[in-house]
Amino acid sequence: MSIMNNRKGRTFIMQNKKVDVPSGKDALRWGVSLLEPLGNDSQTAWLEANLLLGKAWNKSRIKLLTTLDDYLETASWESYKNYIMCRVAQEPLQYLIGEQIFMSLCFKVNPDVLIPRGETELLVNEALKLGLDIKQPKVLDLCTGSGAIAVSLAYYLPDSEVFAVDISAKALEIARINAQANGVDNKIEFFCGDMFLALETKQFDIITCNPPYISATEYVELPVDVKKEPRLALYGGKDGLQFYRILGAGARDFLTEQGILLMEIGYKQGEEVKRIMEENGFGNIQIIRDWNGHDRIVTCTA
Repeated sequence: MSIMNNRKGRTFIMQNKKVDVPSGKDALRWGVSLLEPLGNDSQTAWLEANLLLGKAWNKSRIKLLTTLDDYLETASWESYKNYIMCRVAQEPLQYLIGEQIFMSLCFKVNPDVLIPRGETELLVNEALKLGLDIKQPKVLDLCTGSGAIAVSLAYYLPDSEVFAVDISAKALEIARINAQANGVDNKIEFFCGDMFLALETKQFDIITCNPPYISATEYVELPVDVKKEPRLALYGGKDGLQFYRILGAGARDFLTEQGILLMEIGYKQGEEVKRIMEENGFGNIQIIRDWNGHDRIVTCTA
């Protein structure tokens, strides 16, 4: 096979005949040829091309693997080309395929929400350790975004009652969809508003928060694809600590006597966040590192 007008992918020459659409296998090769120069290793480029082809062709990964010799329909080929060119333009892969796996659950994502990341699973796992020891735990998730944390906790803590807050109404629409898709919509109450201002006076056993924590300097230096995620979910004020000050000032009023606050942090923010919590009277402050040895979670009690 050879390709004419390679970057547009319009005409394929197979067995000395021009065809308007390629086989699945040749479409993958074309996609990889454009994705590899972006700095992806071959394995990552193949994985992304597979995911985008499956999305365009409406096939599961297993079905795709067994039909790669089939020719695409024109509409599927056009969709696939569009996905590849969007990815070349640094559109996040998860937005293109419309989903992200988190805590072994599938979450719908779009440009209205931050893409859930593996590091945040550490926060959920720490909260689960605590929640499993509490009878009918009441959980509050602030800055819920896609609902990844709230939905995961509701799913894995069967007797929990979860409250989720976000200032973005569009993000909450996605969070509600994810709660329903994962069968926990009857266990979560959603509130639109600014942090604690969205709530009545309630007390919770566990408060979780993955707040915006990127500083002004760091925001300028973010990769292009990350900047395509909501600024509202990334930017944490000039020093990146704005939301930790809000948490420090307000969280104790919403925690039970034995309640615990768990926060995701930037990898250089551990000591600063610890200081903020100390100044606001929190105790038992711990900094938990991720698998790369970076500060990632701060926990503390009222």
